[in-house]
Amino acid sequence: MQIAPLPDNEPQRIAQLQDLGVLDTLPHKAFDDITALASAICDAPIALISLVDRERQWFKSRVGLGVEETDRDVAFCSHAILTPLELMTVEDAMQDPRFHDNPLVTGEPHIRFYAGAPIVTEDGYALGTVCVIDRTARTLTEAQQQALRSLSRLVVNLLEHERIRKKETLRHSEQLTTRNAHLTALSASGLDLMSFIDKDYVYRYVNQTYLSYWGRALQDIVDHNVEDLLGTELFHNTAKPHLDLALAGQSVHFEATIQFPIKGECHVEVTYLPSFDELGQITGVIVRAHDIHSLKLREEQLRQTVAMLEHKTLEQDRFIHIVSHDLREPINTINNFSSLLVDDEALSLPEAARRYLKFVHAGGKRMESLLNDLLTFLHLDQHAVARRPVDFSQLAEQVRNDLDSALKRSGGQFHFESLPSLSGDASLLRIALQNLVANGLKFTRPGVPPIVSVNSSSDRDTVHLHVHDNGIGMQAEQLTQIFEMFKRLHTRKEYDGSGLGLSICRRIAELHDGQISVTSDPGQGSCFTLSLPRVPAQASPPQEME
Repeated sequence: MQIAPLPDNEPQRIAQLQDLGVLDTLPHKAFDDITALASAICDAPIALISLVDRERQWFKSRVGLGVEETDRDVAFCSHAILTPLELMTVEDAMQDPRFHDNPLVTGEPHIRFYAGAPIVTEDGYALGTVCVIDRTARTLTEAQQQALRSLSRLVVNLLEHERIRKKETLRHSEQLTTRNAHLTALSASGLDLMSFIDKDYVYRYVNQTYLSYWGRALQDIVDHNVEDLLGTELFHNTAKPHLDLALAGQSVHFEATIQFPIKGECHVEVTYLPSFDELGQITGVIVRAHDIHSLKLREEQLRQTVAMLEHKTLEQDRFIHIVSHDLREPINTINNFSSLLVDDEALSLPEAARRYLKFVHAGGKRMESLLNDLLTFLHLDQHAVARRPVDFSQLAEQVRNDLDSALKRSGGQFHFESLPSLSGDASLLRIALQNLVANGLKFTRPGVPPIVSVNSSSDRDTVHLHVHDNGIGMQAEQLTQIFEMFKRLHTRKEYDGSGLGLSICRRIAELHDGQISVTSDPGQGSCFTLSLPRVPAQASPPQEME
C-alpha cells in the first residue's frame, strides 16, 4: 500500500479547511442531496463527500457507508487531492499498485472501483472530494465524469455559503450580546461610574454613582453637552478623541487621574464602548469609569515593600560576606595557634593551662563548624537549583569517601543498595545525604558500632531515599522539632554539632519541591526519608560532583 504524500500547500490547505468550520458538523440536507445524486448518476452503491483533515478523512455526507471517517493513510481521497484539476479514477483497485493491499480493498467495504472529483476552493486548495465507490471493477461514462465534477463545484459553493452564513450569524450574535451588555450596564447602578453619550456628545443617561462622584443632580447632566461638565480643555484634549474612536466603532481603554469635586483626586480605569442599534448602526457611546485608586495605592505599597525586600537582600548579602570573610579569619587564627600549642607546647604547660587550652581549641572547632553550617544554610536561598541527571549510587560512594575518617574513628559501617538516578542538583543532594549519614554515625549507642544503610522506594510521582541507622533513636514528641534551626536534643558534652544539619536537609528538599520526614524507635535507631518528585531529566550530561 502506498501512502499519499502531503500536498505542497498542506499548511494553507488545512487552514482553509478549518476556516470553513465544517468538520464534525451535523448532517445537512443539501450535502445529502448531492451524495444521493452522485450515487444515482454514477449507479454506485457508495457515494461520499470526503474532507481530508491532518490525520483522517471525514465524511460530511455519505450514502452506503456506515463509518463517519477513516484514517488518512488509507484514504483514496488523499491521492485524489494531489491533482486538484483532475478527476481520479481507479477502475480496479486490486490491479493498482497503490491500493491492491489497502485494508479498505482487502476488507470492508471491499473497494474495487473509485472515482473522485476534488473539491477545490477559488484559491486552488483541494479540501477533499465528491467520490463514488463500487465493489466491482468498472468505468464511468464521460457524462458521469462530468456530472461528478459539477457536483464537486456545487459542494464548494455550498461550503462557501455556509461559511459566510455562519460568520454573519456570529457577527449578528456578537452585536446583540454587546447591545444587551450595554443595556444591562446602563440599567445597573453598581459601584462604577456609568453614562451614555449620544453622537452629538450629549449625556442621555448617568447612574447614581456618576452623580455622587461629580456632586451633581440628574438634571444638571442629562441632556447637557459633555464639554459643559468636563470643561473645554479636558473635553478636547482627553474625552473627545476617545469618544470619536468609539463612535467610529472602536473600543477604547485607558487609565487617568481625575479631580472629582466630591471624591477628590482618583485614579480611574475608563472604557468607551460603541453602542449599536438593531440594524448595527452606532447610536452613541457607553462610558464606564472604574475607581482603582485604592488598587494603585496598594501597588505603590507593594512597590515599596519590594524595594525594602531588595534592600534586606543586599543587607543579607553583606552579612554573609562579613560572616564568610571577617569572622572566618580570627576563627582560623584561633584554631591554627591552639592546634600548634596542643601539638608542641601542651606538655610544658601546667595542668590547669592544658585544660583551658583544650576548651579554647574545642570552642574554636565548634565555631568553625557552626560558621560552615550557617554559611551553607544562608547560601541555599541564593542557590539556583540546576536539575541534571544524578546517579545516587555514585553520590553515595562519594559520601562514603567524604566520611571515611568518621567511619574509621567510630568503627562504623555504611552500606547502600543500588540506588536510582533522578533529576536534581547533585551538589545540594550530596550535602543532604552526607548530613543524614553523618548523623547516623554520630548519634550512636554506647558500645554499639554505628551501621548506616541507604535504600530507595518509589511510587508514580516520587522517589524516596531512606537512610537507616542503629543509633539512639528519638521519642515521638521530638520528631516534629528536629528540623528547626539550631534545635538540639542533646548537650554538646553528649553529642557535638551546630543544630543546623537537619535544617539544611529540609531546605534542600524544599528547593527540589520535595520533603524530608523521619520515623524513630528510641534505643533502636531512626530512618530519615528524603522524598523527591520525579522530574524529567534534561538532555544534558550528568552534573559533575566533586
